[in-house]
Amino acid sequence: MPISLYLACSIFSTVFGILAALPSWDQLEANLSRVDYDLPPWIHTGQVTQVRTQLLFTYIQSATLTELATSFHLIQQWEDVRLQYDASSIIFAGKYVLVDQDKYATIWTPDSYISNAISEVQHSVTKPNVFIRIYPNGTLVKSTRLTVRTPCPLKSQGFPRGSQSCEITIESYTYSASEMSMVWDQQNPFRYKHPFSASSSSVTNIKEGSCTDPTQEYPCLKYNVGIVRDFSQYILRIYVPSLFIVILGWLSMWIDKAQVGARTSLGVLGVLSIVTQLVGVVSLGNGLEGVLAIDIWIAVCMVFTIMALCVFAVVHNMKRRKDKSKNKYKENSGTEEGDEHSCCKIQHGKLQNIFRVVYPFLFITFNVVYWAYFLNVN
Repeated sequence: MPISLYLACSIFSTVFGILAALPSWDQLEANLSRVDYDLPPWIHTGQVTQVRTQLLFTYIQSATLTELATSFHLIQQWEDVRLQYDASSIIFAGKYVLVDQDKYATIWTPDSYISNAISEVQHSVTKPNVFIRIYPNGTLVKSTRLTVRTPCPLKSQGFPRGSQSCEITIESYTYSASEMSMVWDQQNPFRYKHPFSASSSSVTNIKEGSCTDPTQEYPCLKYNVGIVRDFSQYILRIYVPSLFIVILGWLSMWIDKAQVGARTSLGVLGVLSIVTQLVGVVSLGNGLEGVLAIDIWIAVCMVFTIMALCVFAVVHNMKRRKDKSKNKYKENSGTEEGDEHSCCKIQHGKLQNIFRVVYPFLFITFNVVYWAYFLNVN
């Protein structure tokens, strides 16, 4: 027999023997509850089982200043030669079998979880959002829909402006790195259903993180979510109103000194308004440590608002003392030349004119320094 014919016969017999040895899907399905398919594949093969992971994101939002809320489909793929079957025994167009929930309980699946999650929810409306596909070559694909909340530290120095990088870790709960390995899907580890944005932040990127700690006993994967905070809403809600309050304090200096009621009402109203804003800012930065950029802004605005009220109090007191001294001098001298007396030359009007210039100059200087520094802080 020629060698080429012998090799052809050998290959044909080998392929035919393999195909003949594969059970049909009906036969394999009947044995799912009888055979120990819930045992890990490496017990049968003696090799480390590799789990390829992909994430399909449906929702990402910064839940709070220090937490990230994420909803995604955790898609994992691995091989189990025990679940190979004859492809011709199924008639589905996709050439795979979709396993129901009551059947996949008898099949081994990875025990992955989010190790740094604050809370996790596996969706079950209207049915448990989990499925497993079994392909004829023994490839399994499992998809689970999860919503998790993870910590996302915020550097408070430049708040409310700046960005965050939130790290999420997917880890095996039971199996060690010598039994199972976890890798990202090489083609497309991250997919998105639609762009993500929220009222106070937007997602800029999602990238793979490093999980190469030599002390790490269990296989794991990490990814980082980059978030940039929307600064415009804080300008409209906090910075612009407080700016107008400071301007009102300056305008009160141009009201006639004799209008005590008007200037007092305007000054007190400005102080109360800035205190109300301060309370809102304190609640906004709840949970953040250190001095925030927005804290400095509100504190300085409060100082200027109180300064305007204090200037009026000093000027009014100086004017009242001058009027009292002038009246007293008139009574003692019996003349109308009290203005020329040295005791009456208290320049309250000059003091007010000085503050009309110094007040806006100091506030403009503060703005230049403030914005020049904090616009460059990440």
